[in-house]
Parts: sequence; C-alpha cells; structure tokens
Amino acid sequence: MAHSELGLGQGEGELIRPHVAPLAAVAVAATLTSTSILVAAAGPEPPDPERQLTRTVEASTVQVHRGMTLERFRFVGHSALDGFGDYGDVWGHGDFAYVGTRCGDAGRGGDGVQVVSVRHPRHPKVVSTLPNPLFTRVEDVVVIDVETASFVGSLAVVGVQSCGGPDVVPGLRFFDVTDPTHPSLLGHWDLPKGTVGCHEIDAVERADGMVLAGCARSSIDHDVSLGQDSVHIVDATDPTRPRTLANWTLGANPLRGVGWLPKRFAHSVRFEDRGTSLYVSNWDAGTVDLDISDPRTPLIVEKTKIVPPDEDGDNHSMTLAGGGRWLIIDTEDFSPAAEPGKSKLGTWGEVYIYDNRDPADTRLLGTFSTENSRSTRTDGVYTDHNTEVVKRDQLFSSWYSDGVVWWTMNGRGGTHQLGQFVPPGSPFVWGVYPLKQHDVILASDLGTGLWIVRPGGLTF
Repeated sequence: MAHSELGLGQGEGELIRPHVAPLAAVAVAATLTSTSILVAAAGPEPPDPERQLTRTVEASTVQVHRGMTLERFRFVGHSALDGFGDYGDVWGHGDFAYVGTRCGDAGRGGDGVQVVSVRHPRHPKVVSTLPNPLFTRVEDVVVIDVETASFVGSLAVVGVQSCGGPDVVPGLRFFDVTDPTHPSLLGHWDLPKGTVGCHEIDAVERADGMVLAGCARSSIDHDVSLGQDSVHIVDATDPTRPRTLANWTLGANPLRGVGWLPKRFAHSVRFEDRGTSLYVSNWDAGTVDLDISDPRTPLIVEKTKIVPPDEDGDNHSMTLAGGGRWLIIDTEDFSPAAEPGKSKLGTWGEVYIYDNRDPADTRLLGTFSTENSRSTRTDGVYTDHNTEVVKRDQLFSSWYSDGVVWWTMNGRGGTHQLGQFVPPGSPFVWGVYPLKQHDVILASDLGTGLWIVRPGGLTF
C-alpha cells in the first residue's frame, strides 16, 4: 500500500514516470564485485547507522535471465495485464493478485483494479476488473476476509483519487470479491468534489467484529486544507453503508517541511495490533503511532521522527517486524534527483529500523540500503518504497529501479541483503506482496505489470 509523491503531474500530485536506463550493466557488475550492506554496530552504545560492512556475492547466485536480474530468486511468471501501462500497488489474497492503475498517458484513468488469477503462478491470467470512473485512478487496494452480521466473504477496499477531470467524486469503494471472477460493488464512502482523494488506504477486521478502513489524503488536499482532516477512519462493518468514525490530523503545517520535497502530510496509514493501533506516516513530521482502541478518539502513543541531514526527513510508509519488536520505516528519499549529479542531502532513501519493544519510546537501531541507493547516480530511481515481512525477520522491499530487495536483520538491528530481483528493461517496481498461498512474491512494475518470483529456500 504505497504510493509516491515524486513530482507533480496533471496538476494532481501524480507521480511522473521517469525515463531510466536498463540495469543490465548493474546486474552484470554484481556478479563480479562485492556490495556493501549498511548495518548497525553491536554493543551497549547507541549504534552508528552509517557503519559499513561488506559481503561478497558469489557469481553463481546471480543470474541475468531474459534481461532480468535474479539473485536468490527464481522467476515464476509475468503478466502485462491489460497493457494499460500505468500501474500502481499490488495486493495478494488466496489465488488472486489485485493490481491498481493510475491516470495513464492520456490522463483519463478509469482502467480499474486488475484482478489476476495466480492459481497457476507460471501462467497468471486477468479474470476481472474492479471498475472506477473515468478521470479517476485506483492505485491502492486492500482485500480482507470479513465475517459480520452485514457481510460474510472477501471484501476489497479501493482508494479512489482524481486525475483532474470534471465532477470527480473521490474516496473509498467497497467490492464483494468472494468470487473474484465476478466482483460486485457494495458501497462507497465519498469525499467532496474538487478534492484529490485517498492516496493510501488500509483495512482490518478487529477482534470485536468491527471492520475499519483508513484513508490518508493526497498531499494536494493537505496543501489546500493546511493539514486539516488528513486521515479518516471509516466504519465498514456494513460495507453497503460505510460511515465516518473519526477525522484526524497531526496539525502540522504541510508546507513547512525540509529537503527536496519539503512537506509535512499524512502520506499513508496502516492498521496494526489487530486494528487497535493505526500508524500514520506524516512525511517530514514523522511516523505517528495512534491508539485507536476507541476508533472515534485516536490518541497519540509516540511520534518517531527521522532527523536530517542524514536523510531528507521523509516518512513514506511503515510496517512492524519481529512480531512487533521492530518498527520499519521506508523513507522514499528522492534527493539525488533534485540536482542531477549532485546531492545536498546525501544519497537516495534507505530503510530505518527502530526498537519498538516499548511503543511509547522507540529507539533507532540502524538502517538498510542497497549499493545503488547509497550512490548519487541518476540513471534510475534508487529509493525504497514499501516493505513487507515474512516469518518475522525476512523483509522484502520494493525499490523502484532496484526492483525487489530481500533482506534480513538480527536482534541488534544489523542488516544483511539476501537477494534481489530486477525486472528487465527500465524497471520501476512500486508494490510488493508476499503471497503465502504459493510461497511467491508479487511485484507490480509501473510500466510492465505483474511479476511473480520465488525466493530460494524460503517457505512462508
């Protein structure tokens, strides 16, 4: 569930697709040289997140196959989907993948969420579409199993944003995807006309039976409202009649950030602790842990802030690892792109790892980055976007031009890269999702659609 704010296109805060060179040369170089992995130092003193250790990549573990890089991954399948060529995030549920779409080259949007059968992962097949109106985009989708008095089955929650067309009504759409080959619209939760809409979303069914959906508004909406009502918590227990439970904002002026994208806005939301916590990634203002035991009255537990000049200060998205022991923050720092060949604020983005054993007092353990993201090269976009977790300490990050990166960490925050998959051509991997049903990783590439790979030696 992650979407970028890199660049403004069509007047709606839409990410502009960069033109990047193929990474074949990078892949070949990886077979011959060692790469550096950022780790935290051991010992009782606070670790130095910039300490560098090296590892050697054995040539036998890296392959260049049909133009793609496969380090400890095996290629399984690929679908170009419907050929729209402007795709967003990916979600997996059972035997199906759900891939969002954006505004497209014509800026008209309306291509819907692509529903793909991966029952046979070598031969993925588009089986249906969750529709959206023209001049809207549906970049983010979440699918959960729900059992309430009002609805029993698989529920897809879709975030709708404007592409700038007339009379667009953004917000959330709720679909019954119990049979993904025949989805049906159940209900909608609307935002006012003239707003951009829900940039990132999440959904959860709590132990008390309440179904919640979360909406983080577009940065453009934050700019216009100066930070008011930046996050919405919606009761979707009856998805045919969703209703607002709470509107929340940190209250930060969105125009007073730092770095290349100097903003403070709620970029993404993620439910944790079975829906009693909501984490809000507030870009330069930090990652806020909200206690939503009563979702009508969110209470701040902790605010974790990345401090420049080591980074651009961005808090793009988060996840918990180690059963909640670690807070993982993706930065999505684009600063090298600000001045080609120069970087006033350091290199590309990296993942920050915090000790979360006391959620009210998070502590920095270290960072993780790729070799390219520690550079200032500008032939691609080498920053982290999303991170998902398998088996507590196996982490998979979508990394734009670096594809999907597989890494792990120890109890002190020391990190180690295990593998990497880079699609062919000019990759721009946006979404990543571990599909336990088939022990595969789903990856969505902005231009080329859905990729399916399997990490070697790992079962989910």
